Amino acid sequence: MTELSTQEKIIKAVIELFRDHGYKGATTRAIAEKAGVNEVTIFRHFGNKKRLMEAAIQSLSYHSMLKKMISEKMVWDLEQDLTNIAQGYLQEMEKMQDLILIGLREAEMFPELNEYIVEIPTNLKKSMVEYFTEMHKKGKLVHTDIEFQAMNFIWLNFGYFLSKSRFGDQVIPGTNVDFIQHSVRLFARGLTP
Repeated sequence: MTELSTQEKIIKAVIELFRDHGYKGATTRAIAEKAGVNEVTIFRHFGNKKRLMEAAIQSLSYHSMLKKMISEKMVWDLEQDLTNIAQGYLQEMEKMQDLILIGLREAEMFPELNEYIVEIPTNLKKSMVEYFTEMHKKGKLVHTDIEFQAMNFIWLNFGYFLSKSRFGDQVIPGTNVDFIQHSVRLFARGLTP
């Protein structure tokens, strides 16, 4: 197993502390202790807590993985591609679950945190618009408002993620596979010429 770099240790510590204690409770002193570094090291690497939070959220960003998936792994079959995107999205969101839920809860108290959280759907939307635009050029997508359809797909998956995160199986019983299979099939049928 590869040893984590100092920056990686600090980012890992901030994510864990943020999950357990929220943004305010994740002090630079606590982060330094958890990461096994001096507090000065945090400031040397990141400058301030705001930049540290930005680095932590960027380390969990789904956008770069999605861009790579679209450029390398798409088979240009709408249902299959959307299934792969939804699976990847939900896997990544589950990794960030605690961070996102706390971010949503504390966004009003810490507006700078909201700026970072909003980058997740914004960047995903850019990638989805690029994918849908290419599918339309290939004649594999009906004429539609591509930006709205990108957001519809994101909110379909994000709504499912929030429901599962908050209520477990009480609202939507079944697995991610069940949800993806049924929702993506219907979504793809609506967009296929």
